[in-house]
Amino acid sequence: MMMPIKNTLISAFCLLMLAISAHLFAEELPRISVEDKLFQDTTTIAPTSTVTAEQIETMNIINTEDAISMQPSLVVRKRFIGDPNGVIGIRGSNMFQGHRSMVFSDGLPIHYHLQTRYSGAPRWSLVSPNEIEKIDVIYGPFSAEYAGNAMGGVVNIRTKVPTKREITLSGSMFLQDYKELQTSDEYRGESAFMSFADRIGNLGIYASFNHLDNDGQPQSYFFTSSIGSDNAATAVNGPETGTNNKKVSGYFYGDNGEERAQTDLFKLKLDYQLGEYELRARVAYESRDRELKNLNSYAKDASGNTIWNGTVKVGAESFSISGSNFQERYQERNSLLYGLGFSGPVARSDWLFDVYYSDFDIIKDEEIRTARNPNDPDYISENASYKGRLTDAEDTGWETFDAKVGTETLLGNTKARLSVGYHYDNYELSIKPYKYDAVNRVKGASRGNSGGETETQALFAQFGYAVNEKIDVAVGLRYEDWSSDGAFTQGGSTSATDRDETAWSPKLSIGYFPAQDVTLRYSVARAVRFPIVEELYRNESTGSRQFNSDPNLEPEDGIHHNLSLEKQLSKGAIKVNIFHEEVDDVIFTFSALDNNNDSITTTLPVDTVKTTGAEFIFQQAELFHPLLDMQFNLTYTDAEITKNTLNTSIEGKRFPRIPKWRSNLGLTYHHTANIDLTTNFRYASNSYGELDNSDTANEVFGAQDEYFFVNLKVRWQMNASASISAGIDNVFNEEAYVYHPWPSRTFFTSAKYTF
Repeated sequence: MMMPIKNTLISAFCLLMLAISAHLFAEELPRISVEDKLFQDTTTIAPTSTVTAEQIETMNIINTEDAISMQPSLVVRKRFIGDPNGVIGIRGSNMFQGHRSMVFSDGLPIHYHLQTRYSGAPRWSLVSPNEIEKIDVIYGPFSAEYAGNAMGGVVNIRTKVPTKREITLSGSMFLQDYKELQTSDEYRGESAFMSFADRIGNLGIYASFNHLDNDGQPQSYFFTSSIGSDNAATAVNGPETGTNNKKVSGYFYGDNGEERAQTDLFKLKLDYQLGEYELRARVAYESRDRELKNLNSYAKDASGNTIWNGTVKVGAESFSISGSNFQERYQERNSLLYGLGFSGPVARSDWLFDVYYSDFDIIKDEEIRTARNPNDPDYISENASYKGRLTDAEDTGWETFDAKVGTETLLGNTKARLSVGYHYDNYELSIKPYKYDAVNRVKGASRGNSGGETETQALFAQFGYAVNEKIDVAVGLRYEDWSSDGAFTQGGSTSATDRDETAWSPKLSIGYFPAQDVTLRYSVARAVRFPIVEELYRNESTGSRQFNSDPNLEPEDGIHHNLSLEKQLSKGAIKVNIFHEEVDDVIFTFSALDNNNDSITTTLPVDTVKTTGAEFIFQQAELFHPLLDMQFNLTYTDAEITKNTLNTSIEGKRFPRIPKWRSNLGLTYHHTANIDLTTNFRYASNSYGELDNSDTANEVFGAQDEYFFVNLKVRWQMNASASISAGIDNVFNEEAYVYHPWPSRTFFTSAKYTF
């Protein structure tokens, strides 16, 4: 389905640009940006927080997602530098509900609305931190411009546009000092960036290369609570007693070692002015490699030999070590993202238009898991039995098309504004796991192929009217026609039937301006979030891994409210937001281990989740002192499961992975005109990972811990071209888990030169 539509859209788009450009004047005009002049209601009627390039310079930033780490009501679970699973959670949508957040870079979607949980992380690494101009975080689905996937919010990244010839070189090195259980090591990494920018007449050119290579700390620990008394078991030393996240006692007998992450990003951006019109092209190619090969078994027999599999005993207590836990893993993933945009005035009227097409293709995505560890005596025989795994996700990707037109002076009336638009997207997921012999590199039988497609066509309208100097009203309406089809399983047959559903999502916002620098605004919106392909069609059931989807899932249906009060200060602002959302048919995907340590992942609906919260935001330059700047935010969130007919015992429980309290404080002291000293504080209270809130343990693998991280950075702008910096994250080496361990104390040093 994807290719014919793609070709049609590309052809129509190119013909449109050629037809219009044939009638344009050739003279140079100042560059215009439709984003600056149109669709401003999106950030007016919804709470919005902005991160500037100057603020980014004050933080220890290696990955793009670091830039939003200090924003209110938001968390990115970045487990280590270069983590491909940097999932995002905003307000009442937790970090494993990435399908409730939308992330764009210059209009190109980089959110991953194909898979859920940790596999659904945005493709942050398709953007280099050095190219960011600003980021807007828009909270909630209050604008008709965005789909119901904006239930949590939208992250809009805008990158720099060339204005002159400029070459930038930068590099960073970092080191993490990590000690936990039987791991005591230093994990090192480095990054390098180079870019060339120029503006030749009406043509802006930007080409860049970004490289990252890093080793991250162990992310998983192997634990068993199934204790017996088998006297014939092998006596060992090394396994450590402890408790899991549910306070059940047992033994930790190993970890998965460091994870090596390496990425290379090649990017080209072109902007061309055709009179009053602008053409945009974006191409990003990423190559990513992951390795997990230095796994650790703590169990040693009397001769000091490492035990990788079988039944062992510590004293009088015995338990089984699962050899499959110590599989080495290798992944190679190559992907291509590109977009074409065209914008300008409609027949030299007060109307502006913007047309954009984007495509994301996974060119290659193969993950190999060996059968056992190479140091396991059964390594060769287990591989000969094809007990390894190769997973291919090559035929996966999406395409989108957006056409928008709007005016800030409707029919010559400066009090009225209107924007309308059309949206199309197609998402395709293909998961093909095979049995695998990693020794001889031979692919065996299928372990259960599955996948499918979803498609959405939408129309939206957003109308605003300034009643008088004190009152502003905005109304919006979004219509979506969603369908799912193409479901397949091993053998090419499936019981899933094609679906086609529609939804109307009205929006309303009323603003009141009691004073020139004070805004009071109430916004309410309906949002419908349709299931993504993995929730509908992914099925795998073999060996120690099961994944069960549900093709009949109802869409999530939410009503969202926000009451905001904003006071502008001479060099800052104070904002207060009170929000409430009630979402029905919440789709929750979770994984659990059975008594045999087999992983079972399933998708099920939760009838109703209600979330109420409040945000306080205070930003001030020259706070108490001309050289001191501050940004502070504090959020309270109460997310409760209020109805669940499948299991009434979880009613009244807190919805997983949403802390009640979050807070961030950033202080920057401009020691001199060229030297900045920054301290950042990040806090979150503990939460739960399970629907029944049974995981109550702290500071253990699997827990959702409270944390308080302190980060430091000093930056010296040596001259107009060169700067150097040094910093520390997690200064006090706080130990905390977000199921996996957060990074421990990490040191940074960076240098940048522009000429």
